[in-house]
Amino acid sequence: MASNPMQRKARNSFLLGVFITMIIAAIVIAGLLWLMHKQQTEKEEIENSKETVYVLKKDISAGTNIAKTNDKGEVSITDMLKTVEVTKDAVPKNAINGNNYKTAITANSLAKIDLKTGTVLSTDMLVEAENKTENGTREQEYNMIVLPTELEKDDFIDIRLQLPSGEDYIVVAKKKVIKTDEQAMWLNVEEHEILTLSNAIVEAYQIEGSKLYATTYVEPGIQGQASVTYVPKSTILQLIANDPNVIEKAKEELTKKYNNAILKSGRTDIIDAAVLVSEDPQGKVAAGTTSSIEAQKESRSEYVKQLEAKQSQTTTTTNTK
Repeated sequence: MASNPMQRKARNSFLLGVFITMIIAAIVIAGLLWLMHKQQTEKEEIENSKETVYVLKKDISAGTNIAKTNDKGEVSITDMLKTVEVTKDAVPKNAINGNNYKTAITANSLAKIDLKTGTVLSTDMLVEAENKTENGTREQEYNMIVLPTELEKDDFIDIRLQLPSGEDYIVVAKKKVIKTDEQAMWLNVEEHEILTLSNAIVEAYQIEGSKLYATTYVEPGIQGQASVTYVPKSTILQLIANDPNVIEKAKEELTKKYNNAILKSGRTDIIDAAVLVSEDPQGKVAAGTTSSIEAQKESRSEYVKQLEAKQSQTTTTTNTK
């Protein structure tokens, strides 16, 4: 049955409408698919551009060790660090990340400079410790060495011998202070360092006006280890060989000289009086050295008391909160 022109026109219009609708739908679907693909690609690019980096959880000072070693000798990260995910564009190329931290951080990794909380750790911020623990390392207490007034735990020091002639020798270089109090400090030292120090102690005991003292490094992470310049005299070596007990005697006498409050109370007046009637330059040097040691010990005592008071106040405030 033939359709009339009006019906054909309506059918053609309907088919044209369906066709146009399908084209529009196809364009919309294609657009949505393209948008979804673009978003997925951007998401993958962002994910691929991210990397895990190590960030400081607290402020640390130069010379701080940021790693620790377990019984098996395996290195693990201390609780002062945490990992975060950031885009690669936001971090330096030498940042310590999830891929390189095992080689970048060792048991001897120290902070080269003072670092603040939130700092992304990079390899140029670390330095290998000069003093690695060896089989012969022993912890030794020294209370016969004149300490810097503001010496604190974790400082790095040189131990020097000053002679009345003006010569000044480095006996032991760049040692980390394990702990300290008003009169003593504890160091990890090697066997050869123990022997060298023993020689210097005996020599300081023998020579009136000499001083065995410690000096601190300003930036231990940046400053390299000083060269040891002290060489024991053959007479000192022979003396120790003939009488090993002389080392303990020297330690006792230097301890009395540097730390005994009763001796300090009357020693200055006696020496000062002697200098007034003496033209002996050696005697003047000895007197000056003694006075200098006493003044430094008094300053050290006052500084330690201030530190203890400050720590006590901090503890009380924390407990109150």
